[in-house]
Amino acid sequence: MPLLLATAASAPSPTHACPDNPLDAVCSWLQSRVGSGSVLGPLVQDVLDGIVIFLLVLLLGLALRRVLVGTVERAGDAQVRTLTHNVVTVLTWVFAVVGGLVAGGLDAVYVFTFGGIFSLAIGLAFQDLLRNVLAGIFILLEKPFRIGDQIAIGEQEGVVQSIALRTTALRTGDGRLAVIPNLTAFSSVILNSTAFDQRRYSLRLGVDPGADLSPVMEAARRALAATPEITRDPAPSLLPQIGADGNRVVVVSYWLDYRAHDPDAVSGALVSRIWPGKPAGPAAAATVEPGVSTG
Repeated sequence: MPLLLATAASAPSPTHACPDNPLDAVCSWLQSRVGSGSVLGPLVQDVLDGIVIFLLVLLLGLALRRVLVGTVERAGDAQVRTLTHNVVTVLTWVFAVVGGLVAGGLDAVYVFTFGGIFSLAIGLAFQDLLRNVLAGIFILLEKPFRIGDQIAIGEQEGVVQSIALRTTALRTGDGRLAVIPNLTAFSSVILNSTAFDQRRYSLRLGVDPGADLSPVMEAARRALAATPEITRDPAPSLLPQIGADGNRVVVVSYWLDYRAHDPDAVSGALVSRIWPGKPAGPAAAATVEPGVSTG
């Protein structure tokens, strides 16, 4: 027994070698302070390896994102720019975390196994969030509307301010912000009022009781012909009607490139040509025909 104890006491303690990489100097310095039998040096080196790889992948991904987003931005498509920014950001963080864990000493098999289990758990816990993210990607790819379009989704109507991965933001006509989940936008009927260059407008011209319609309609035809901003294809039209109050009106409908011309200025010019010197009153009001547009 004394011989066995003496042999065990004289046996050399196990050593923990430092991995061969640029950070082995840190490990060697720690081992020289705490002894070669300590695992502190290799452990610290593994942690530093993981941090360095994580930061390198993250910085490379951010640089790649800047280059790709800049390239797409020069093409002038803000929607593809948003999609590129969001997708590259997510992939950069995923690769940075996985690379950091593997470089930190974890087996890649365990990383991907636990990563799959974690993703499944996150997917079950936040399935509505993931559905909104997927809907946002499809919206950015299919482009039913773009940033700056005037759209209506359900009861919300406004100008599209942003299309993020989870939500779409609208600025309503009274200046409020409406944030709509992308899944709602993706599964709802979307009315895009600015998808095409031309829209139909109308003027309702009141006719005095007992007056003849012919002079009003002839004046409207001359005014339409004298207004070059109005498109000829589709051609403008005149339609006599009985108003809700029982009075007769002439509805003047015309198509206009609203991006190139001010609709209010054009309607004002029409009224001035139809009734020279007579200000436009309630009987002559310009309105946009809802849900009608053309390419």
